[in-house]
Amino acid sequence: MMSYDELFRAWRAEREAEGLARLPDDFYKRAAELVAAIRASLKMADSRALRTRLAKMELENVTKMIEDIFWRRVEKVLATLRAKGHVDPAELTPEERVLFAPMEESFAELKKFVEGLLRGEFREPRPPEPTAPEEAPPQPGPTGPGRPRLMLVRILSDVPALVGADMRVHGPFKRGDVAFIPVENALGLIRKGLAVEVELREGA
Repeated sequence: MMSYDELFRAWRAEREAEGLARLPDDFYKRAAELVAAIRASLKMADSRALRTRLAKMELENVTKMIEDIFWRRVEKVLATLRAKGHVDPAELTPEERVLFAPMEESFAELKKFVEGLLRGEFREPRPPEPTAPEEAPPQPGPTGPGRPRLMLVRILSDVPALVGADMRVHGPFKRGDVAFIPVENALGLIRKGLAVEVELREGA
């Protein structure tokens, strides 16, 4: 669990840095632990005590700093994507690599669209392929022509829980886990070097 002072230093560094400040890989996990610890202490404290009032003020400051750090980093990622088209994964935490992957893909499409306009070309954007609602546990394999809806992948690094294209929560995953996840999410993890596809062979 991080200390209040450590969080404050990270918040100040993020505010002062033009680009993304460097965060430890476990920053968000430890930040959540700090919030949980303060909330737990408030449940057991006398609401009239001075210590309780101070803890409430600390909780308010902590949550504001965490939120400010996160959304500042989102804004910086958006600015970097607009300027360069990609973000260096080394500058992101493991959670951010997963969360920001769809943003990078979307910006690539946005860039293609506007570049076409500047060439005098109009390319109508294609809406994402709809995902049929699931009435039973997902099964591997194709659901019709084209790509299978789910892809079997092996996880190469710890990945936090994510909301898939099927609007279901997948994970969290540990290094070495093998799981079926929606193709869109699987490709995003593969591009980030967080997973590899596992091919299914007939008769295996």
